Amino acid sequence: MRRSIALGLCLAGLTGGAARAQDPPPDAPTRMGRVDWQGPYFLLGLGVEGYTGKLAPNLDPGPSYGVFVGYRANDYLGLELGYSGGVSSLSVADSSDFFGTPDIVRNGAQAALTIGFTPTRLQPYVLGGIGVERYSVREGTFFRFFDDTGGYAPVGAGVRFKINPQLTAEVRGSYSFLFGQDFAPSQDIGAGDGRYSGILMIGGSY
Repeated sequence: MRRSIALGLCLAGLTGGAARAQDPPPDAPTRMGRVDWQGPYFLLGLGVEGYTGKLAPNLDPGPSYGVFVGYRANDYLGLELGYSGGVSSLSVADSSDFFGTPDIVRNGAQAALTIGFTPTRLQPYVLGGIGVERYSVREGTFFRFFDDTGGYAPVGAGVRFKINPQLTAEVRGSYSFLFGQDFAPSQDIGAGDGRYSGILMIGGSY
């Protein structure tokens, strides 16, 4: 009888040990690819931007930069506020139209909704929003472009990667539909003209 009880206790201990051995450790979701994206975050980014349509021949692609803060209500849905800026040199063939070496400096603010597709460590996502921006002609006088304020609607897609529970990296491409192009009144702007950008960002989440 004692041997049966002892044997039963040994089997129970072995079974429990095996079950505990099969339980994933606390960091297993990260190793397996599933992570928690919920919560606040911030991002700093650098990239390049340029213009399409009839704006493209006169504005060279140039550097862009941005700061973004946001909150994800769950692993998929987030709301983001951001500042973005860029500099585009003027590349007009007729040099008699300007004095100095002018370029267009852009500063803008936007709000966007982001939607992620998977709760994994590598998460693709899309975004859409609305914003307002200020164009300023810098370093020279140019008779075809003027300081102006206008609105835009950004749409885009990207991929974010959680390096560790706090540090994330993202690459994002976007296209902005311009509501008005009064900074270039001499250009016959079409409805499809806009601005494209690609940016690499790094930041934190909590």
